[in-house]
Amino acid sequence: MAQGSGMPAMPLSFARSGDDVTVARVRGNDAIKRHLENLGFVEGSRVHVVSASGSNIIVMVKGARFGLDAKVAAHVMTA
Repeated sequence: MAQGSGMPAMPLSFARSGDDVTVARVRGNDAIKRHLENLGFVEGSRVHVVSASGSNIIVMVKGARFGLDAKVAAHVMTA
C-alpha cells in the first residue's frame, strides 16, 4: 500500500496482507492509547501486515510480531 502524504489516514484494520503502512496516530481512551504505544504503535512507526482476516490482523512493528483484534486495530490510524 503506497500512500502519499495527501492521502487521508485509515484504520489499520482496513489494511491487507502484505501492506506496509506508517502509524499516523493512535486514537481512543488513555488506556488503549497507552497499551498500543507500549507495543510500538507510535506516530511514524512502520508496520508490516503479515496476515489479515475478518476479525484478526497479524503485524510486525519494530521487529516484533503481534496479533490484534480488528476492534483494537481500528484505533491505529495509518497513512
